[in-house]
Amino acid sequence: MSALAHPAASGARPGAVLVIPWRTPYSTQEARVTLTVSADGRTAEGRFSPGPERRTARPGSGPTSPTVDVAAEGDVSTTALTEAEFCREANGFSPVEFALGVRLRDCRQAAAPRQGYGRAVWFQGLDDDPSWACVLFRSEPHLTTLVWQGGPRRLWDEAEAAYRWWVGQGEPPPGRFGVTVDGADGRVWLDDPDSVIRRL
Repeated sequence: MSALAHPAASGARPGAVLVIPWRTPYSTQEARVTLTVSADGRTAEGRFSPGPERRTARPGSGPTSPTVDVAAEGDVSTTALTEAEFCREANGFSPVEFALGVRLRDCRQAAAPRQGYGRAVWFQGLDDDPSWACVLFRSEPHLTTLVWQGGPRRLWDEAEAAYRWWVGQGEPPPGRFGVTVDGADGRVWLDDPDSVIRRL
């Protein structure tokens, strides 16, 4: 997740407005956060907005296909979520990716190009976490969407739970999310600074 420096450390004056690019390891999608430094210079707070473009992933930084036979070694299940729901974008920006990037820790996601058989979306744990998942949204709507998962975490289960949370909140766009930077602490919130959903 992009680091947000304490306002005093950045040399920002009280009342200054800072526009900072912000992204999570979850995807290459970038948002912006516009922070206003408080009158005493001790905190900065503001809301998110969609970023201008996706960054190009560094070689080796994106999810890679597991070295296991997912059909043979992964736990198989299904999901009722559709590609249209989970992979939706508006003007090149995906509010789903943004929300899941906020909710999910230590997880990277990448959607493969759509093929004749459908579209695969991969999830991978970060660092030494061997967890992985693959969801296959199939091109024929009557076919069940298949999920394979392996490792200590069930990354698709976590992603689906985060998606359901987002839907339950009314599918909030980035503008309903905000961040507060205060001392060594940073917090992401929804609608109100007291409604903290993640600490940075």
